[in-house]
Amino acid sequence: MVQLLAVLGFAVPSFLVALVLAVVVGVHLGWLPATGYVPLADSADGWLRSITLPALSLAVGAIAATAQQVRGSMVDVLRADYIRTLRSRGISERSLLFRHALRNAAPAALTVLALQFIGLVGGAVVVEKVFGLNGIGSQATTAGSQSDTPVVMGVVVVMVALVVVVNILMDLAYGWLNPKVRVG
Repeated sequence: MVQLLAVLGFAVPSFLVALVLAVVVGVHLGWLPATGYVPLADSADGWLRSITLPALSLAVGAIAATAQQVRGSMVDVLRADYIRTLRSRGISERSLLFRHALRNAAPAALTVLALQFIGLVGGAVVVEKVFGLNGIGSQATTAGSQSDTPVVMGVVVVMVALVVVVNILMDLAYGWLNPKVRVG
């Protein structure tokens, strides 16, 4: 079931998820605002309500890809000889899964998460348009269409800095999960 939902979530583009969420949750059900943005300084509740649908629409594909990767890695790790040895020693299934198997399967998932982050930045442009948000994607497209080179260069620098920070955080997480990766 997880595999089916993951493939479906990965196959549906984020802008289509955004359109469905805006129409169903925003317009028909009226649970959350379909468009617009409320600054955090104005209202914490309004801010959270205004970013929930865009964040969900961007997260569906990333969660699906990560779930597929974690599932595949866990299947491989659980077939390993050392897992069989740990089971024969009487280690609880919970400890076996969380302390040993998931810890060894996590680096692949972290790599997918880092790559998904880069993809989310690109997908955010269309999602911002669907929800009527003025974000960095909208800023980049507006500046590009107006040949505003300094703004385009600024957006590129910010994006590169974000990618570098995410990669550094991923490397730190690798070191925390696997002591053999740490540099002395």
